[in-house]
Parts: sequence; structure tokens; C-alpha cells
Amino acid sequence: MTLRSIGNVLRSNGGGMLIEFAFVVPFVVLLLTATAELAVTLFVDATISGAVQSAARDIRTGQIQENQNPLQAFETKLCDSLFGIVDCASVTFDVRTFADFGSVSMTLEVDEEGNLAGGQFTPGDAGEITVVRAAYRWNFMTPLVGNALSADGSGGILLVSTTAFQNELYELGG
Repeated sequence: MTLRSIGNVLRSNGGGMLIEFAFVVPFVVLLLTATAELAVTLFVDATISGAVQSAARDIRTGQIQENQNPLQAFETKLCDSLFGIVDCASVTFDVRTFADFGSVSMTLEVDEEGNLAGGQFTPGDAGEITVVRAAYRWNFMTPLVGNALSADGSGGILLVSTTAFQNELYELGG
């Protein structure tokens, strides 16, 4: 198709095609942007879940507990497992120990800004039940998507990853 024939088509519709195109393009761009942003959100969520699993594995095997500063060792492991994809300073975590799986109660407590509240760090000893939870506040760049997906209309959601396990029967210092 030559430039002249394209011009003829546009003229023959009286510009109607251009008007229809102008109406459709913003929605297509919004749809493509929303799809890309949701894909990035799922990628970040999977990264956080992987980091929680990796750090939890070190608790389960006693590697965190045998450090002189277990909290710092856990934070380092968690942050290293995020690979710089997420700002580690913005990730909050909560590590608690329970007597048995039946007594595990991890209600999601959030502060006034919508972030995970009540963070503790109790990795437990050999054979104890431990629950590790990490959360990250994700704010959408696309306002319509953010407002549609956030429960409070803030334009963001809380990405949370939780894992529960029984610590292995390890011996510290051995």
C-alpha cells in the first residue's frame, strides 16, 4: 500500500477512522501498561517469597541461631536473597516460635500506613515450630490499576510471604 492509497482511505472515511483510533489508543496503552505493571508486581512477589524461603531454611537448619548476632545474620540472608530487586530497608519481617502447629496464629496486623506491624524475631531452638513472614508495600505507578487493586484506595498493596516449619534437630556449636 502506497502513501497515496493510505491518504485516499483516510479521506474516504471523512476522518472517522482517525477519531476512532484516538478513542481506542488510550485504552490500549492503559491495558498494556497495566499488564506490564502486574507482571512486575508478580515478579517482585515471587522474589520476596524466594528470599523468605532461603532465609527460613537457615533458621530451620540452625545456621542463623549459631551466629553471634542471629538477627543481623537473618537480615543479611534475607536482603542478599532479594538481589537488589527490592529495597531491603522497606521489607518488614516477623519471626515467631510456637509450641505446636495447632497454636500458630499469625493474624496480619498493619499500621496506619498499611505496612506489616508487630515485627518480632524469635527463631526458636531445635525441634520448635517457627513461622517466618516478610512483607513489602508495593505502590502502583498506574493510578487506575493501583486504585482498583488496593483495598483502601491508597494505590498500593502489601505483598506478604509466609512459611511455617519445624526446626531440624540440630546441635548449636557442633
